[in-house]
Amino acid sequence: MTERPTVNLDADNQIEESTSPIYSSDLLENEKIHTRINLINEEIKRCLLDEDGEPALLYETARHLILAGGKRLRSLLLVLSCEAVGGTVIDALPFAVATEFVQTASLIHDDVVDEDNMRRGVETTHKKFGGKMAIIAGDLLVALAIKLIGERSTPQLLTYVAAGGIRMCEGEAADLLMSQKKDHSYTTKAALEIIRMKTVSFMVSAAKVGAMLGHANEKQMEALVRYAEMLGYSFQIRDDILDIVATQNGTGKTVLSDLKGSRSNFVLAHAIENCSPDQRKDFAKKLSDGDVDFILERIKEGRSVEYSTEIAREYLESAKRAIQGLNFANEELLTLLADFAMNRLY
Repeated sequence: MTERPTVNLDADNQIEESTSPIYSSDLLENEKIHTRINLINEEIKRCLLDEDGEPALLYETARHLILAGGKRLRSLLLVLSCEAVGGTVIDALPFAVATEFVQTASLIHDDVVDEDNMRRGVETTHKKFGGKMAIIAGDLLVALAIKLIGERSTPQLLTYVAAGGIRMCEGEAADLLMSQKKDHSYTTKAALEIIRMKTVSFMVSAAKVGAMLGHANEKQMEALVRYAEMLGYSFQIRDDILDIVATQNGTGKTVLSDLKGSRSNFVLAHAIENCSPDQRKDFAKKLSDGDVDFILERIKEGRSVEYSTEIAREYLESAKRAIQGLNFANEELLTLLADFAMNRLY
């Protein structure tokens, strides 16, 4: 497990989410980034429209969430990793699309498990089409990803993608199991381990595939893997913060879903960890009962959002350091991507 950065939160360095939101639109306003996101989106549409099988409802279900948009962070990471070491967007594009297919499939299945109603500003797939069809549509997206990669890939590349998917599934299962034992196992250390499996592993897989497509040398590969790892931690902790503080209109998804569904959340883990043993048992009961107001009050008292923000920023800086001094062709874009992962409001 990656060692958690140490932080010093003094009274002069307090972060209030509600009064000083941190967000930079530099990533989306950057013409080069915008062009690459558009290319990814267009290729996603083309690939989905090329697949026009039967029954038609299955393909409509599979297209619902992925065509609703998204940050395209993982696919963008793959493309930028490829370009960083001399590859091209064209080299990376099919693999970037496959990455989005696998990621979207995991979101569809997660929403079924969590019984969430909103994702990317639209109804979740199972809410619109039913749980059974949603699960099959997620399976279809995974199959389409394998087809895309298999047509253009080596066994090693396919292994990288599969390994990321396996770790992601393991993390999801570990999350469910940990949620049943909150009072003694819900810690920031455990939350980071689940982040490593659920988020970081897939980020690393995307960076590895991109770097390999661009023919990275060993030193370049190590740097991009380190960058992706730190980026993954920063991104997911920020996501956990947003689940606590954001409004539904701001995120386009069901808010407080981690609290309502008793799922792993770094902010929540910090709040629980800073309670006495007796308080932890009470905390776990309130969480089980769905007493969100009580939980939010404890989070506020423990300054858990502020602490989590500082930890996420430490990971962000580690990501940036990982790519410095290696003469990557697009270091500026990789830096922008890292900033966006941490500073986004959705």
